[in-house]
Amino acid sequence: MARLLSALFAGCLLLFTSACSHYRLGTGVERDFQSIFIAPVQTNAAYPQAAAVLTTQIRETFIRDGRVRVVNTPDEADAVLSVKLSSLQRAKLTSLTSDSGLARKMGLTLSATTTLQDPAGKKTWFTNRAVAVERQLFTDNGSADLQPIQQLQAEYALLPQLAQPFAQEILGSVLDTW
Repeated sequence: MARLLSALFAGCLLLFTSACSHYRLGTGVERDFQSIFIAPVQTNAAYPQAAAVLTTQIRETFIRDGRVRVVNTPDEADAVLSVKLSSLQRAKLTSLTSDSGLARKMGLTLSATTTLQDPAGKKTWFTNRAVAVERQLFTDNGSADLQPIQQLQAEYALLPQLAQPFAQEILGSVLDTW
């Protein structure tokens, strides 16, 4: 009986280890490009300070991922990624009890379109692909005396928190299997 159990165990171990030997980490997709230039984010006048923060976060996300090489000029790149902010929508989720005109909690949705093409413009992988992320924020610190300027400060403070998932969405749309 002990021989049968040890033979069964050895057979199962052999079966499981041989199955794992053919596993490939990653998507296994060959891309048409190995390097990418990330153009500065184009923004509208409603949120002009977002361009630098978002561009930096997108570049850092691609660099950390490592599947493609991020270059500094379009001349060095096999592909150019362009991002254009479409809108920043605000939705009041809860109001202050002392003043129903002021929001205590807001939902912010950042929307953009992305385009990926070669530097010469001869080949386009996708055009105007929509990307959107949403986050919620509290505009007060729990005190009853909320000033309208606090809402604006809370939005500015939320921008880096919006930038990270925004960059992840763009990374997924560019490098993951379509």
